[in-house]
Amino acid sequence: MTGYSPSPEHASQHPSALVVYASTHGHTARIAARIADSTRAEGLEVDLHDVLGAGDANPCRYDVVVVGASLHREQHQKAIADWVGIRREALGRQPSVFFSVSLSAAEDSDSARATTQHCIDEFCAQTNWSPARTEAIAGCLQYREYDVFTRQLMRLLMKRMGHSTDASHDHDYTDWDAVERLGREIATMAGAPVA
Repeated sequence: MTGYSPSPEHASQHPSALVVYASTHGHTARIAARIADSTRAEGLEVDLHDVLGAGDANPCRYDVVVVGASLHREQHQKAIADWVGIRREALGRQPSVFFSVSLSAAEDSDSARATTQHCIDEFCAQTNWSPARTEAIAGCLQYREYDVFTRQLMRLLMKRMGHSTDASHDHDYTDWDAVERLGREIATMAGAPVA
């Protein structure tokens, strides 16, 4: 969704949010959209952009900026790292949030949580960005979106991790209520009145 570019004066009267994401198989895009919808429901003006279409988006024009990416082989997408790296000074001028989507976030173990947090910390160190908040969100095992090689590799990994290897359908591990709650909390960070 594009088209809303608040002026600084408008932003001070009506809190606004920018949500920029990178999504390889589409699930992170769905999470970003749900965050945007939940934030919008709290009265914020929200701009939602895929990172490839976010070149003109200026973080300084918003009251809060949300950046999302997914983990693949313990790395977030290069495009989102580049976007953040170029804009890190602007991102430091107002509250910002980074959410990371991964299957490791679906695992209820100390080692999985540590691995996920390490990848988030690495992203922040790589981009020299210190968001006010980071959030690990469980992703989706999207067998139907994978090519043959990736599907076989994921089935082997999922068997080892104790997840489903049934490749006839996708397996969504995202806690959508928590995603919506995050959207409401982001609205509060931007100055929206608490209901």
